[in-house]
Formats: sequence, structure tokens, C-alpha cells
Amino acid sequence: MFEPNSPTLWGKVKRNITAFLTRVWRDGALFGTTADEAFYVKVDSENNPQEVIDAGQLIVEIGVAPVKPAEFVIIRISQKTLGKAA
Repeated sequence: MFEPNSPTLWGKVKRNITAFLTRVWRDGALFGTTADEAFYVKVDSENNPQEVIDAGQLIVEIGVAPVKPAEFVIIRISQKTLGKAA
């Protein structure tokens, strides 16, 4: 991560992951008649509160429906910087 952990970065990360998962869904690898039924990407202030930002981390939550599920399979990804920017 080479830019500040901010809403701007969150938007970029969400767009990139959403674009990838949309292709996966269109290829038939995820269940659901719409992309919203097949997956979700959450990267916002709720899973990136100030203490996470201060620790130099970025947390992304991804839920996918690989088969007809009762609920999403949830994947949590965390990226930590080597040093904190002032």
C-alpha cells in the first residue's frame, strides 16, 4: 500500500476487487442471478477505524457465494505497511 488509508484508497480497492469478482461471477463461478447476490466487498470506516489506520493496516472484507449458500463465505484480507506515514 503506497497511498494513505483513506476513502479514496477504499474506493479504488473496492472497484478493483468488484471488477475481478464480477468477471468471476459472469464466468459462472459464483452463485446468484445478480452480482449483488454473488458477492460483496466491504472496505470502509467500519472495518478500517482510526486505530487500524494508525497501525498501518488496511482491512477488506469479501463475501462470496460459490454455491447456493445459506450465507456468504467471508474472506478478510489485511494489508500492513512496513512503516507509517506521518
